[in-house]
Amino acid sequence: MTELEISIGGRIFSVACDNEEQEKVREAAALINEEADSIQSQLGRLPESKMLLLSALMIADRLVDVETESKVLKEKSEDLSDLKNKNQELEQRKNALQSDYKKLESLVEKMLAKLEIVSNFSDKKSDIFLADENSTQQIETDQPKLF
Repeated sequence: MTELEISIGGRIFSVACDNEEQEKVREAAALINEEADSIQSQLGRLPESKMLLLSALMIADRLVDVETESKVLKEKSEDLSDLKNKNQELEQRKNALQSDYKKLESLVEKMLAKLEIVSNFSDKKSDIFLADENSTQQIETDQPKLF
């Protein structure tokens, strides 16, 4: 452990910390000092305990705001993730529907082709039948009527 001297509100404090934590402790002390300076500029010189208490309260207030905002962002992130999942599901359904549509379209085209063949066949049969009917009528009209 290393002894680290930090300055807060114009007062020097000695703090023990691991070598790896020194930079983090300095950053935290700078944050507390910033709050202490702000409080002292507004209220004047205060007893050390009151200055540290007010500094801690100000920092805690900021922390609560950040945590609240973090929760809101987390909820929005979860909502966004849910929307992405729903969007992927809808894309899959859309692709399945497009595939089904293409299959249905192909089936309808095949059915229409078969109907066309049946229709053509039916037209030919009708023509043959009409031709037979006409020839029978002609034969009947060519023969003398007895009655």
